Amino acid sequence: MSATEQTLPMNALQDLFYRSKFGDLLKALEAQEKGGISLDSERALLKANTLFELHRVADAKKYLKSVSQQKDSFDEAYLYSAARLCYFDSASTQARALFIEIAENSKDRNYRFKALLGVANTYYTEGDYGKIPAIISELHGFEPLTREDEKISFLIFLGNYYFVSGASSELAKQYFKKALSTSASLTWTYFITRSLYGIACVCEKDGQTQELLWTLDILQSFVDQSEQLFFSFVVNHRFKQHFSINTPMEFDNANKRILVKNKWLGFHDKPLLFQFLLKLHEKADFINKETLATELWPEEAYKPRIHDPRIFDIAKRARNLIEAYENQPVVLLSGRMGYKLAST
Repeated sequence: MSATEQTLPMNALQDLFYRSKFGDLLKALEAQEKGGISLDSERALLKANTLFELHRVADAKKYLKSVSQQKDSFDEAYLYSAARLCYFDSASTQARALFIEIAENSKDRNYRFKALLGVANTYYTEGDYGKIPAIISELHGFEPLTREDEKISFLIFLGNYYFVSGASSELAKQYFKKALSTSASLTWTYFITRSLYGIACVCEKDGQTQELLWTLDILQSFVDQSEQLFFSFVVNHRFKQHFSINTPMEFDNANKRILVKNKWLGFHDKPLLFQFLLKLHEKADFINKETLATELWPEEAYKPRIHDPRIFDIAKRARNLIEAYENQPVVLLSGRMGYKLAST
């Protein structure tokens, strides 16, 4: 990578983030660091957010902590990093105090707007919706917003507020659709997917099943599971009764191996794991534990106290091999109906 590529302008780096090219963005930022060029506060914050979207949450928090501790004097970017760190750690009160400090003391209009939106988000997270209308009025005072990302972020927040507070599902959907229209014109996948997610939530709540399924189908087409790891988990978890974002898998029965995310995993020494995953792949739907036990141990009568722990252990070991991140399954799903591969 050339020196020019190592020092991409901030708007180009931000564009990579909004197009959900998190892998490319992380490489560009790390190349700059490896080239001996330290990241300024804005790029450092962008790197932390990128790590979070790649679901490297521990790394994101560690990086945010290092950024937030670099300066003692007032600096919006560093304070904002510290606020984000608190927010990630579910310390909404501490996050709010830092956001308020930025909003009250910064001379940078963009940071004042982001900080005030951060304050609103802390109340939203806590479910304290009564304090949000006054903040929304303050946020409207920044209009007309000149930055497209500010406009879209505000629209999505308004959609979330009107939906979750129960104020108006229809108004919430209108805001999400406005956000979708603006982000689509810019091909900013990051916001497109969040807007579609919001619309899907409204449709599910209002019992609009057909529109929900259409929306989820469109949403799935925009999500690259290899890049959007965190968002894929959120969507799969939220709508697991309806669908899941697929992770392509290919089975080589002759050589007892499975292709997951362009990487072959060998199972020749793990026959039960391979058989377990193969049966799920062939079924292309949930399989209950009794059926799985019959398939895996055909010579034994199914006994829940004996076979259920075995199946749980097999599923756990399978997830350790095929899942993108620990304790948050995206590929191998489970529920009352049994087990299912999201790839089928």
